[in-house]
Amino acid sequence: MSSDVKSIIERHDPARWKRTPSYRPKAELPYDPLRLPSDIPLLFDATVYIDQLKGDLPASIVTLVASRVILHGAPALAELLVTVGVLDPLDARTGATLKPIVETLERINPARIIVPNHDVWLEASLLAGILARTQGIPKTDRRKFLGDVLLFLMAAENGAILISRNSRDIDLLLQMKPSVMALLYEQA
Repeated sequence: MSSDVKSIIERHDPARWKRTPSYRPKAELPYDPLRLPSDIPLLFDATVYIDQLKGDLPASIVTLVASRVILHGAPALAELLVTVGVLDPLDARTGATLKPIVETLERINPARIIVPNHDVWLEASLLAGILARTQGIPKTDRRKFLGDVLLFLMAAENGAILISRNSRDIDLLLQMKPSVMALLYEQA
């Protein structure tokens, strides 16, 4: 086993996580954009892109985004592009659904796209596995948390704040690694 793997396992000892962590009340979660440092870039979860496309992004998030440097995580962009591949090209509704997704992806400056490095992948894999086990996720779905964990750790790695509507998963991740900065929101 490489020293990277040993270090990650020691840092997040799977044996420490025997039970499902409890979800915390909303009041204990980071929902207030006014409490964020003003000079830190933002990293979007796929929920931000989806809600923006639907017109469901809250005004407070729209205002925040307008004043910040935005980073785009490859895992979130991949989630959007999976949709492009999944939709049936023979379905008459597909074109109207795909167009805004493709336009959004094409507008992103490639210089602002970040990818997970080796250590982030390893750490994310371990944390996703711990969450899958403690949340009772079936074997066939055990990678369920991987994209969210990758983005969460990429935010930390890049000194960014992760913006997400996915309060349940982010709550669990913040309990595992409370030093990561995140901002949660609810649909408008």
